[in-house]
Amino acid sequence: MLTMREYQIVTKLLEVRNEIRIKDLSTEFGVSTRTIKYDLNNVKYWFRQHELDFHSQPNKGIWIACSEAKRMEAKHAIMQMERRKLYPNQDVRVRRLISILALTVEYVTANELAERLEVSRNTILSDLQFVEEMIEPWMVTLERKQRTGYKIYGEEIHVRLLLEHIIQTELSNYDIYQIMTRMMKKETQDIHLIIEDQLVAYYHIVEKHMTAMFDSPFMQQFNHSELLTTLLRLTISLTRLQLGFTVKTYKLLHTPPYKDNHTVFLLTLMKITYEEACFPLLEDEYLYVSGAFEKETNQMDIAHVTEQIIRYVSEQEGINYKQDSRLYSNLLAHLSLRFQKGTMHISEFNPFTEEIKRNHTSLFHHIRKACQTYITTRSVSAQDSFIAFLALHFLVSYENTFKKKQRARALYVCSTGRGVAKLLKSRVEREVPDIDIVAYCSMMEIEDICKREEVDLIVSIFPITADVPVIVVEALPTKRDINAIRQQVENVNKRESPRLQGSFVQSHKRENSEEISQEIILKGCELTQELVSLFGPDLEESRKNAFMMHVCLLVHRCYFEQQYEYTGRVEACMNERATIIRRLFFEKDLKINEAEITALVQYMN
Repeated sequence: MLTMREYQIVTKLLEVRNEIRIKDLSTEFGVSTRTIKYDLNNVKYWFRQHELDFHSQPNKGIWIACSEAKRMEAKHAIMQMERRKLYPNQDVRVRRLISILALTVEYVTANELAERLEVSRNTILSDLQFVEEMIEPWMVTLERKQRTGYKIYGEEIHVRLLLEHIIQTELSNYDIYQIMTRMMKKETQDIHLIIEDQLVAYYHIVEKHMTAMFDSPFMQQFNHSELLTTLLRLTISLTRLQLGFTVKTYKLLHTPPYKDNHTVFLLTLMKITYEEACFPLLEDEYLYVSGAFEKETNQMDIAHVTEQIIRYVSEQEGINYKQDSRLYSNLLAHLSLRFQKGTMHISEFNPFTEEIKRNHTSLFHHIRKACQTYITTRSVSAQDSFIAFLALHFLVSYENTFKKKQRARALYVCSTGRGVAKLLKSRVEREVPDIDIVAYCSMMEIEDICKREEVDLIVSIFPITADVPVIVVEALPTKRDINAIRQQVENVNKRESPRLQGSFVQSHKRENSEEISQEIILKGCELTQELVSLFGPDLEESRKNAFMMHVCLLVHRCYFEQQYEYTGRVEACMNERATIIRRLFFEKDLKINEAEITALVQYMN
């Protein structure tokens, strides 16, 4: 039997086509190389069972050599494995404990939990400490009652959102693919999902009715994230009702006043599903499944929240993200669409969540803290997937705008400080792109130049002693000299660069013709003037400059087809302001999408 980590190693080896170093695996999983080597004993045995050749070589790594057909067959076998039968690691045990406690009415003893997870009582007691830490951001607490057991306590909506998060965390890309494929192709073959037994019966009821309705025009308007969220929320709703828990009241649902396609589909699905499960259709259950319980977000000042999140993260990270207007507009658009009125608030599936939490812990923590402070709905801001999506915006900003490619600063030393220095500078910078020869001098000037220019290395035709690395080269560098310089530059650039304290560095420059620049500037100015004249009374004085800058940059994005795109469904803004914005951009021969329109409208009262 494989452990969870061994299962992940097998999956990784089947997904990649090149060698993987054991050291890299130990870094990824946060364990020692010796532990990984122990894990590989079971991994090798699994591959032998499936007639696959496992290769390893010192200083190279480990890899699988086989045909694509065999690789796909093995991937199918590992994905079909019932992961519940794997030896669970602590993360898996903690998530299972939360699921068990969320689906239990009475207190559960440590011995009962140990028996269900097939581990010792002491292991369970240790895991329960981590359970408390994980559920705290969801405003759910772990109750301990002496000689009675454990139970989780919190508002029903928070418990359900926590349970939904736990289930989605367990889902792999392959699981989601299987779920969607079963519904699209109306397949009946069972799949192995890691969900508790209490959920299984209701899950199949909901899936059956969603499959029957899959071809309806109403359902086609949902994206896969919304369908998955609907499936999980209906399953959780029915299961919690069966346990005797309702969101708030037992008030029956009266048909909502609006009749859009999404509402019609959801109401139809819920009626037939609840009828088969023998439950009444309650108003609060509809609000939970549709996400409409988060009404307070409709009054949120999205523009102000965006500014505050960027300000807080900038202060905590020591990077002046406030200077990146592209980050502001993308974040504003994302939050506007995430919390726009009438939108289904889905628990977005983000495949990068764990990687971001592991590799960018500080950024993830600071964004979470900012969201909990400035977003009124803490139950939404606590979701790891939501935080990870916001972190992606900051990471893109850092990579594209603030992270200047590290270039080694070099000093060239020759006999006079002139001679062939310019020729060498040209050749070296052409052959070694990550170097800047910032000065050239004679031996008499080395100390002064090094202090003034803060050089990382010295290229010299003489053997000299210095506090920085020295590469001795021929007067006209040979190929071997160039390789030596390149190697030293790589060593310098591997050092951790200091954080940018508020500097704004352009990572690249677009080479646009003068005519294109003039056209963008003119259209930007014209649109800005027209919009300000029309919406001036609706714009607070403190936001007017930001609005004008946003419009100018938006024109630039429209011209180069770089508008913000939201991954979910975007509800078209149908108010008068949105109509005017569409018309003005159309008149200027610029195509603007709904995400950008939604962001612009947020500036106005």
